[in-house]
Amino acid sequence: MVYGLLKLAADKVIAAINNNAPQHMSPDVLTAIRNQMVFIRDNAAAGKNPSAELSSGAKFTYAVLASRELASPEEMVLQDLINDATKILLKKQHKK
Repeated sequence: MVYGLLKLAADKVIAAINNNAPQHMSPDVLTAIRNQMVFIRDNAAAGKNPSAELSSGAKFTYAVLASRELASPEEMVLQDLINDATKILLKKQHKK
């Protein structure tokens, strides 16, 4: 995982939510996705694997939430940004 790329990808999701949030998406779901992206960004910025920093038994839920909520072509822009962050997060390689 390349932490710098993960930080940038999470930042893009956060910016998209802050600046152009989907109109028909639950505010609670948006907040949950944003909070998880902030956690991912902050850990990546510190050179830590965000998945390893979760408390015991905790899992990221942002991808499931997004897949349930995002459907329109305009919302797919946010979904694509989330997918980009997920791909980086799931890479097995651990690099800074």
